[in-house]
This record gives sequence, C-alpha cells and structure tokens, in this order.
Amino acid sequence: AAPSVSSAATVTPVLARANHMVTGNQKENSVPAKNNSSSGSETDNDEQKPWERDGWVPMRGSKQKSPNMIRSELQKYIDECKAAGTMTQTRIIEKMGVNNNTFRRFMNPKTYKDQWSATQNGTYWAAAKLLAEVKYQNEKRGIKRKCSSSSDSDNGNSSKISKAEATAFLDRINAVEDVTDDDAVFDSCTQIVVKIKAFLQRDGMTKTHLLRALGNLNSNSMNRFLMGKGQDQCSNVTYKAAYVFFEKLRILEGQEKSSARLKNEAEHPNGFSLTKSRGGFWISPHF
Repeated sequence: AAPSVSSAATVTPVLARANHMVTGNQKENSVPAKNNSSSGSETDNDEQKPWERDGWVPMRGSKQKSPNMIRSELQKYIDECKAAGTMTQTRIIEKMGVNNNTFRRFMNPKTYKDQWSATQNGTYWAAAKLLAEVKYQNEKRGIKRKCSSSSDSDNGNSSKISKAEATAFLDRINAVEDVTDDDAVFDSCTQIVVKIKAFLQRDGMTKTHLLRALGNLNSNSMNRFLMGKGQDQCSNVTYKAAYVFFEKLRILEGQEKSSARLKNEAEHPNGFSLTKSRGGFWISPHF
C-alpha cells in the first residue's frame, strides 16, 4: 500500500526511508543530494518551488505517488514530447540527470517484485520533480487553477471564476488573426490528437469548452477523430478546426514551431491532405 501522509511532519520520514534505500544501491542513481547550506535566508526558501524543498514527496491526495503512477505519467510526457517534436526521450533522460540503464530499469515494472522498491531508483525522484515542474509551467501558460484565490473561494465564486477564465482564454485564442481556415495543415492527425488530449488536461478546461471553441463541433465527430489511426480521420471536420485552433494557441503563447512541424513543412510543402485517397493511403509525417 502507498505510504499515507497525514501531516507535513510525516513527509520527511517517507523521503528519508527512500533515501536510505537508495544510498544502499549506488547503481540505481541516488536521489540528488540535499542542499544543507545555512547561508540561504528564509526568503530564499519561500521562493523555492515545492519540489525543490528538502523533504518533498510527490503526492496524490494524502498518499505518496506510487512508482507505477510516476512511470505512467513520465511515459505519457515522453510520448507527448515526441509527437509534438519538442523533446526527445534522450533529452528528457539528460534533463532528469539519470543514466540510460537506470531509466530503463525504472520504466520496466517487471524489474521490481514490489513496486515500492522502485523508489530506490533515482529516476523515480527525478521524474517526479520534472513532472511537477512541467505541470507548474503549463499552469503558468494556461488556466492556472480551478480556484481563483482564497478570497474568491471564501465567497463561493471559485467555480464561476474558473468558467469565466476558461471562456476568456478560449476567446483570446480565437481572436488571433494570423491563422485562417485557408491555411494548409502541417500537423498530422496523430499530432493533433496529442494536442487535444494535452489541452483537455489544463485546469478548468473541458471537452464542452473545446467543442464550442472549435465552432460548436459535434461531440461524436471529435470522438471519432480521437479514436482514429494514422491519417484515417483526415476528412473529419475536427482535424482542420483543431489545427487552426492550436496554431492560434501557439502564436498566442509565443511558442516556436517544433522540429517535427518544420520537418512536416519541408517534406510536405502543400500540407497534409484533408481527403481520403481511393486507395486507402494518406500522407504520414516522419518523427
């Protein structure tokens, strides 16, 4: 069972036990050493992000996130980065500061008879911190939270404000004028599916919100698109509508074109086809 954490005082011992197990197996890449310097001020500590603080433990509710949870979240993040062309698996491993063997052992659940033994592997802690940082950065770029502030929550207006924030955010996206419906499509169906799923993970965002922002699309059309394979849904109205929407989002947030996007533009200067061929074949991107 996952270690239960009922108070801040019990968090440190959980991490301490994990650190103890790790140091007994140096091949597993131990958790990065804590900074015990006393020169930092209390103000510096206040400015630290939660995952940068001593004794931090990745939590889900009142319990520590299991290695299986971290493994699943990490694999999802890797798949999204690869599909979007923003970062390779090798780069992500380097960013976590672990070696390939350590990473492979952690990502293979059969390595551990007891899943909690995987906390001995430094990838568990490095991945947990990376994922926490990614979530924080995504929230900064999009809808930051479901509850606006403590004062709003006290007044019982948090859900209304969250809906208002979501609506305002979608309106800002659709107001971008640098993209039109006449533009060629330079993302594959697979890449658009990844973007839709990632966007729906943003706090305060729902499929209903997105359908409305895409021109009041039919839910069945989007569901068929999300369940498609390769380019077999290229003629689905969701494809072009979502492409235009996410292009506007990219411009609004000041994001550069990904390497996969640039490669698609170079290899398919006229964009991807929006019509199924009679032979049943479609243009596919290269990752």
